[in-house]
Amino acid sequence: MKHVIRTFALPVFAGLLAACSGAETSNNVATVSAAATVADKDFLFEDDYILGDVNAPVTLIEYASVSCPACANWHATVYPEFREKYVETGKVNYVFRPFPTPPVQMADTGHLLAYCGKREDYFTNIKLQFDRQRQIIDMFQSRRGREAYISLAQASGLSEDDLVSCLQNEDIRERYDAVIQSGIDLGVTGTPSFFVNDEKVNAFLLEDLEKFILPALGEPLPEPESEDDSAPAE
Repeated sequence: MKHVIRTFALPVFAGLLAACSGAETSNNVATVSAAATVADKDFLFEDDYILGDVNAPVTLIEYASVSCPACANWHATVYPEFREKYVETGKVNYVFRPFPTPPVQMADTGHLLAYCGKREDYFTNIKLQFDRQRQIIDMFQSRRGREAYISLAQASGLSEDDLVSCLQNEDIRERYDAVIQSGIDLGVTGTPSFFVNDEKVNAFLLEDLEKFILPALGEPLPEPESEDDSAPAE
C-alpha cells in the first residue's frame, strides 16, 4: 500500500509543549488474525481495530476523525443504538479507521495518541475524544492543547514521556499513514464515511444504515408505516 506524504503530530505536540505551561464497558477489541474464519473478508486489515465478534457475518467500517463534529454527533446519537442492536448481538462487527479532518493537527495528534495506548483501550480513548471534542478544540485554539492531550494520554495509561516517544515511532506513523491512504483509495472524501463489508454506503442515521446491513444479514427490511398506522388515535 503506498503512503501519503503527511506532516505528523510530533512537531505539533512538541509545539504545544513549548507553548503551554500547564467510561465505557469492556470493548472486546480483536484483530483479524485472531480468527481464521474471517479470511474471506479480504477488505479487513490484519491490524484493524474490531469491536465485537470477529466472526460476525457483517462488518461496518467507519472512516472518521476525532476533530469532526458530524462524527462526534454520530457517536453520540446513532452509535449507542447500533452497538446495542447489532454489535452486542453478534450480528455485526465494527471497525474504526482514522481519516483526519480540520483541524488536521488536532486530528493527527488524537489518532496517533489512540494508537499509542493499549489495544483494549482504543475504543475507550476514541469515545473520550469524541465526548471531549468541543473542549479539546477550544483548548487547542487557546494554545492549551498540551493539557488536553496529556489528559487523554493518561486516560490510556501513558505518561507524557510515553506519548512523546510513541509519536516518534516510525512504525506507528507509517501504520497511520497507510490507513489514511486506504481511505483515499476507497474514495473517502469526508467523514464519517461508512462501508458495509466492502461496499461504500451513503448513510448516516441507523435506519439508513439498516437498508444495507439487513440485506447483508439476509434479514428483511422493516415494513414502512402506513399513514393510517402513524395517525394518532382519536
